[in-house]
Formats: sequence, structure tokens, C-alpha cells
Amino acid sequence: MIQKYIPEFLTYDTPQRVPTNCNSITFINLGESTILIENVTLLPTQSLEISGNACEYTDVTILLNFTGSGQNNCTVIKKRYLDNNPNN
Repeated sequence: MIQKYIPEFLTYDTPQRVPTNCNSITFINLGESTILIENVTLLPTQSLEISGNACEYTDVTILLNFTGSGQNNCTVIKKRYLDNNPNN
């Protein structure tokens, strides 16, 4: 069965827990500071993708933190499935 999804684009500049509720999520460091995604370090211009198989999703929260000096800018792209409600 074909499942409809939407891409969701978000930007974070403060430390926080990021809710997932998606099939895949990509973190991109577009700032000057270092980003910590749980215990994974992203230097400026680096990215991290976490993806599931078709029709899978995760609903965990992921800790996003910034270290060092400079501008904080983490762009997050989520692939979110829509339910099968035709009124969405």
C-alpha cells in the first residue's frame, strides 16, 4: 500500500529535546558551533541521518546540544507519514 508523507523542515538554535514522530530524520549543522546529537558530534557542515524502513516510524525524543562558540543553527528535516484520513 502506498503511504502518503510530508517533509517537515525545522531550525533549532538552543539546546533541547527534539521529538521525532517520523520515519526518518536528518540533522544538518549549518552554524559555527559544534552540535551534539545524543553522543554524536557534528562539526559545521556535517549531517546525520537516521532512517527507518518503509512504513516504520519512531517516536523517541533526541537530545540536541550545542558546544563551543559561534552561531547555533541546526536544521532538521523529518519525513512524517500522514494517516489514511482523506480529510488531511
